[in-house]
Amino acid sequence: MVTALIMAGGKGTRMKSALEKPLIPIRGRPMIEYVIWALQGAEKIDDIVAATTKHTPKTEEFLKTNDIRVIRTPGTDYIVDLQYIITKLKSNSVLLTIAADLPLIKSSTLDYVVERYESCGKSALCVAAHPEIFTRYNLKPSIELEGIIPSGLNILRSINSEQDEEILLVNELELALNINSPEDIIFLEKHLNDSG
Repeated sequence: MVTALIMAGGKGTRMKSALEKPLIPIRGRPMIEYVIWALQGAEKIDDIVAATTKHTPKTEEFLKTNDIRVIRTPGTDYIVDLQYIITKLKSNSVLLTIAADLPLIKSSTLDYVVERYESCGKSALCVAAHPEIFTRYNLKPSIELEGIIPSGLNILRSINSEQDEEILLVNELELALNINSPEDIIFLEKHLNDSG
């Protein structure tokens, strides 16, 4: 059984918006809704949970209205919040974590990632965006760790310890475009208009 965990508790200060980041509209719909739709359409996802913090009370309300189970975390940082969530879930279950700011994510990609996880033989899988995609679209990665560009999508076991990790490089815009700034929104809107 795979539980998807939407990470939706960040402050989103780089967005310079009065709205909570997961609720920023993309074509009239809250950004997080696109992530929810992709998760609901994925055959390999059995359950959806969202992590919120004191920084995202309206997002929490939106999620509850849409029948998504919510776990409110301390809001300290990503790792601390993830460790907190793990204590609230069934031990050693498969947990797919996804950032709320990946509005281009597709159900088919989520299924592909879970299939790769199931066949890799390791307890964790980090999905990284291929550097070439950033060059192709003239994008700048939000973060790069030792040459790896995290996509905001990972799979791990719900155990509170370090896990042996496989790196999966994916050369798709949907995993490279995390919405972290007003410029990212402008790029996304132009991309959506250009691609119809």
